[in-house]
Amino acid sequence: MKFGGTSVGNAERIRQSAEIVRQARREHSVVVVVSALAGITDQIVQTAKAASVGNAEVVDAHLEAIERRHREVMEELFRDARREAVAATVGEVLTELREFCSALLRFRATTPQVLDVALSMGERMSAPMFAAHLSDLGVAAQPFDSKDFLITDDNFGEATPDVHSTTRLSCERLLPLVKQGIVPVVTGYRGATAAGQPTTLGRGGSDYSATILGAALSCDEIWIWTDVDGVMSADPRLCPDATTLAEITFAEAIEMSYYGAKVVHRKAIRPAMDAGIPVLIKNSFSHQAEGTRITLEAQSNGHVVKAVTAVSPAALITLSLHNGGHFEDLFGRLFLGLGHERIDVLFSTHSSSENAIGLVFREQDLERALTIIERVFRTEIKHSVVAPVSVQRDVAVIAVLGETMKGKIGVLARLFTAVARCNVSVIAVAQGASELNICFAVAAESVPKVIPAVHNEFLGRHVQPMLLGQQGDDDEQAYASRCCS
Repeated sequence: MKFGGTSVGNAERIRQSAEIVRQARREHSVVVVVSALAGITDQIVQTAKAASVGNAEVVDAHLEAIERRHREVMEELFRDARREAVAATVGEVLTELREFCSALLRFRATTPQVLDVALSMGERMSAPMFAAHLSDLGVAAQPFDSKDFLITDDNFGEATPDVHSTTRLSCERLLPLVKQGIVPVVTGYRGATAAGQPTTLGRGGSDYSATILGAALSCDEIWIWTDVDGVMSADPRLCPDATTLAEITFAEAIEMSYYGAKVVHRKAIRPAMDAGIPVLIKNSFSHQAEGTRITLEAQSNGHVVKAVTAVSPAALITLSLHNGGHFEDLFGRLFLGLGHERIDVLFSTHSSSENAIGLVFREQDLERALTIIERVFRTEIKHSVVAPVSVQRDVAVIAVLGETMKGKIGVLARLFTAVARCNVSVIAVAQGASELNICFAVAAESVPKVIPAVHNEFLGRHVQPMLLGQQGDDDEQAYASRCCS
């Protein structure tokens, strides 16, 4: 069980989450992974940034706020000797954080390797608090620093686990306690190199920690506790008719995460998918809700489309080649450069007749992408072999997803008919080779119109669930014929 920041955000949330563990212990052996209290990691980042520019006043204010937040939680959760013991453990981490910030104020060095020392300190404080409260509920529990058994490479800030070493050490250190009925409470987001240097796992790191450990320990299931009922068919803020999906496949979950769904990070799915372990997304604020189950083969929801997601803001870069250049060379060098810097391309389009390629990026990656393009093609741009880069900002990428789309006739016709009814122009289109998704770019301001329209077309209450198979193919073909005529 992994509990996110909102699930351990204050004393009341820790009580509720610990009670979930206590009840689950009646039927299961449980390992817990916890995030930092909601917002604490962001506050540590802000503190480090302030220290790196010498702003001691802001550093002191942040440190005081972090300490006050944890003190208030401990005062509400614990009494007497228990409070003193937990406060002593948390106090050691706070002292480390203060010393870290003092060193930053002095030396002003903020490399990823340096920051990884501090970024997971929130987890190092939440884990002992969670374990202590479990003990107060009568559940034997022990906090663990994942640095001692989650071994990674040295890609600081975005580390990748060493599966063999992590599996061996996790089994050695955690399984004996689990067999004794003790619940290990493990820090999420955090690991270490083989030499013991602290690392962090990047975005979605606590979910990633849970699936890494779940796979290492051969768990039956991995439960991700968050603040929503599960994976939705669309963003409910944009689409009031959105529903919780009972089951999705690992492949669908990865695509949905990549294209805007925030429930679980795509890299966190990989360890569970490789091990064939189901992942459940559940709501710690409403633990009776069934949630969403992610498996290798999920049951269909009866519709050709599972979900509609959006990435916004995004930007479209267009590169054109002329004056005798070789497009194959351009294509290869471009993606090699982007891959080296680990920049995601949401999707690309390619026109052979114009020798042009269009790339759609998340807005936050745009400037880095432009820098790489200008560096890689500096000579070609100077000599007009490559035209100056064209950039279109304020774009959004809409993704229509579902494994049952594969081989279904008429999906594109229905999709773009729905978009046309919104009087929205489509900027670029791509379909995944697996036929798992269709992506298209529109002006970002169009998203509130397009998402509900597409969702209503495929998943609205008026749409009858389809019998997958020949009848479904006939229905789609009939729709395509009507559109064409």
